[in-house]
Amino acid sequence: MKKHIILPLALSLILGLSACGADSPAELSPQPPLQEDLMAPYSNDALLFAELYPVSEDNPFIFASFEDVISLLDIGTGILAFGFPECPRCQNAFPILEKAFYEMNLDGRAGFRGRILYYNIFDDREENNERYQALVGRLEEYLRADADGNPRIYVPDVFFLASGKIVGNHMDTVAGVTDPQDSLSDLQAEELLSIYKGLIARMEDSCC
Repeated sequence: MKKHIILPLALSLILGLSACGADSPAELSPQPPLQEDLMAPYSNDALLFAELYPVSEDNPFIFASFEDVISLLDIGTGILAFGFPECPRCQNAFPILEKAFYEMNLDGRAGFRGRILYYNIFDDREENNERYQALVGRLEEYLRADADGNPRIYVPDVFFLASGKIVGNHMDTVAGVTDPQDSLSDLQAEELLSIYKGLIARMEDSCC
């Protein structure tokens, strides 16, 4: 009697899995790591970044590797900021970018979408190495030209991506700044904040 009960039940389970398109146990891929595990290598970046720029110790910036940058440009969604600490415009821009990030509630997002990828472009640009040439090749249509007419990554330049597509970027701070060594006025800071928030909104609207 038990055999007659168990066999139809087992058969129905197998058919149910097949109908749902489930893989056999041998074909199942391992579970992906949790998002917090993926972000674990960057756990100390906020404090380190706050030593370089006037941002909070809970800032969302992470020190991205070249591979991280390429991954974001290929398929990712998130914000990519090029800069270096000696750049006064970066010192003015990144605290405003942090404020825009939190006011647009991106801190609840998973993975790179919930952080700002920061890449120090200085050495690559000075050396004009393969990494720099690769980045210029990927970003050329969004870059300004130097005195010789060649596309160049000036800083700060902040890119906003959705599924590997650049939806917009903003280079420098705002047009009214005459001396980059000066702090932004309240009106200039509000103008830059509005620019960043508008680009974040465009990024979010472009997400699947």
